[in-house]
Amino acid sequence: MVETLEHLIRQSCEHPRHSRTPLYKELLRSEAFLLTVDEPLEAETATRVSHADESFPVWADKDPELGGVWVPVFPSRDSVSSYVSGRKLKAPKGKEFLWMGQKPGAVFPLLRHVRCFAGLRLVLDDKSTVAIDWSDVKTLAEGRLPSESPEVYELPVAELVLPRGLRMAFGRVALGPADGDGKLLCLPDAGHFRAEDVRKLVRLPLGEQETAWMACRHFLQVLRLLRGPGATKRYVEDMLCSLVGFEMFGEAEALCDWLLRRGAQAYAWVAMAVIYARTGRLAECADHCRRAARRYPKEKTFVIHGAKAYLRLGRKEDASALLSQALDRFPGDASLLSALQECA
Repeated sequence: MVETLEHLIRQSCEHPRHSRTPLYKELLRSEAFLLTVDEPLEAETATRVSHADESFPVWADKDPELGGVWVPVFPSRDSVSSYVSGRKLKAPKGKEFLWMGQKPGAVFPLLRHVRCFAGLRLVLDDKSTVAIDWSDVKTLAEGRLPSESPEVYELPVAELVLPRGLRMAFGRVALGPADGDGKLLCLPDAGHFRAEDVRKLVRLPLGEQETAWMACRHFLQVLRLLRGPGATKRYVEDMLCSLVGFEMFGEAEALCDWLLRRGAQAYAWVAMAVIYARTGRLAECADHCRRAARRYPKEKTFVIHGAKAYLRLGRKEDASALLSQALDRFPGDASLLSALQECA
């Protein structure tokens, strides 16, 4: 029921560290609504249901800090109208705002096809929104409930050297039933994070077998704090590696777009192949890798990723052709021959 979903959204906002399982269960059995910008409809009330392979002009908000996009999802038509009027949004000329109804559970696989998708935000009103990031949306798209324990990631960079004298603050964080509580590290000079951010943690070895954990988003703030003059390239590489490592693929894709505009094409093209593969956007991955293999004929990464994507799509002939062309450039290459055997 709409009232139940609205209550659970409000409850999750007021108590961000409490269990979200009741909310997720209700989401999987409730209709959801999206805001779109499209051609005017003749009928004022119509439910429009999209499929995963259908493109549509969904409204999304760009993260001003990390660049990924967050799609607002609403529990009712009234909340869509309140969102438009509350923000005083205006549709482009010849277009109008429309609400798009989605059958229970259908919104999650649909949104994963949105470019630079960082996650969704459940919107009840201006004061009641709940962020659900990419990894939890993926789990919900598979019809499963995300774990209540935080997602814990290993340190994505070779080392993290903190300057002497940098202020530190420590707290406690629940790691889950198996691990109990851990030490939560915060560097106030880097910025502040929200309570819900501790649902994604990175492990930090402190030496002498001591370990602390940091919210992933706060870790990215720390990287930004530590970058210095002349360290831009290393900083960008560390940011991109961290975003991919933390499964923040929408933000990583946005960073790749930034790199492409600044001439770092080769590095960005390799990263995009990994992002497409890991997010399951197989058709985009195969097409991207096919074009990249022609553009960078000495880079085998594109051939391997592209062939795997074609195989998962059931297109063995395309995979075989891509690998055979690469073998002309790399005769007898063991990795390419091994991949070619999978096409037999």
